[in-house]
Amino acid sequence: MTKENLHSDLAEATDKLLGMAREHSWNTISNNCLYIISEIKDSNGNNFFEQRKIRKKVNHDKEPKRLDTVVTALEGIYENLYDVNLYVFKSTSKQTVVEIQFYPKSSLEKDYLEKVKDNDPMLHCKVAIPPYSNEDKSKFDINWELGGLRHEWKMFWWRKRTKRELNKRKTVANNGYKA
Repeated sequence: MTKENLHSDLAEATDKLLGMAREHSWNTISNNCLYIISEIKDSNGNNFFEQRKIRKKVNHDKEPKRLDTVVTALEGIYENLYDVNLYVFKSTSKQTVVEIQFYPKSSLEKDYLEKVKDNDPMLHCKVAIPPYSNEDKSKFDINWELGGLRHEWKMFWWRKRTKRELNKRKTVANNGYKA
């Protein structure tokens, strides 16, 4: 991704992201996109579930903007961009909010920073997959990270199955058998 092609690269990546989201979810996903920007920060000891809750809360208060506005903001920090990831933050049939997460070069370790300081940033599209989806590969709600009754119900059953499987493996291990 180059600074000169930033707008077109992000527009193309958005199209790919929406295609991926449609492939994995049952939602009707709008091509009418607005964007929010987030910095990827080191975990500071928080687990994945806690990080997601914090990110959701922070992003909920952000005002989504048009791609032109977001590109202008990213051009201002382009030299410090190491990795840029696009996610669907929220989608309805009328509008999709795409989260652009970036990892700054300034957060890299000094030795590695010296190796990559002149590299253009990497660009990736990612669809967040709920933990319970890995088992049956069925389509899921693209808005699962925002919560909701269906998500909580599926998480309840996923936790029960996971706990049962762990207990079964623990029992087998304690009896001296290999699983």
